[in-house]
Amino acid sequence: MWTIWKERNSRCFEGKASTLDNLQNLVLLRLSWWIKSWDDSFPYTSNEVLLNPKCIKWTPHRITNSCLKIKANPAIWLPPPTYALKWNVDASLNPITSKSSIGGVLRDHNGNFMCLFSSPIPFMEINHAEILAIQRALKISMNSDRMIFSSLIVESDSANAVKWCNGDIKGPWNLSFAINFIRGLQNKGPNISITYKGRESNVVADSMAKQGLQRRDDFVAWL
Repeated sequence: MWTIWKERNSRCFEGKASTLDNLQNLVLLRLSWWIKSWDDSFPYTSNEVLLNPKCIKWTPHRITNSCLKIKANPAIWLPPPTYALKWNVDASLNPITSKSSIGGVLRDHNGNFMCLFSSPIPFMEINHAEILAIQRALKISMNSDRMIFSSLIVESDSANAVKWCNGDIKGPWNLSFAINFIRGLQNKGPNISITYKGRESNVVADSMAKQGLQRRDDFVAWL
């Protein structure tokens, strides 16, 4: 109800509208957070709930077969080591409206959400936008005291963006500033690794990126 109420206000007073898929993901995401707050025994992460809403039917004495199948899926999001934090980032574009956006979610080794961001960006090719998503996650991290003493993992579902950031292949000339910024942090900053992971493990970041298509300004929230 909270999600629907906020969407109603957004449409009535701000002229913004989310898609039905985004609304469904937001409902499931918020519901999984609230369940975690009052039931420590709930065994599923928010990412698993998004992938299979049937996990909501879990009770302490009953785990459904459908949820067990999620556990066996190798593409599911995996937590970082105890000494590290993990960003999942993604980009989205709408060629009809000529809009692009980026989004990301930061989690600890317990799968707890620490930060979310969603931002509109200039319209561009999707792999180029993925570079800006990685850069945005790193900038947020470097400006926060919470990142002190923590190693950082950034996962993207763009193999090209990951190769450009790691220097495996030369990146686009028009993104040289962003790529050099990312490489510079890796060389002189804290322990930062940028890795590729398939889209199936990037559900939350994908949802945040799609929300950016409806935004007019940058959104960052520490939880």
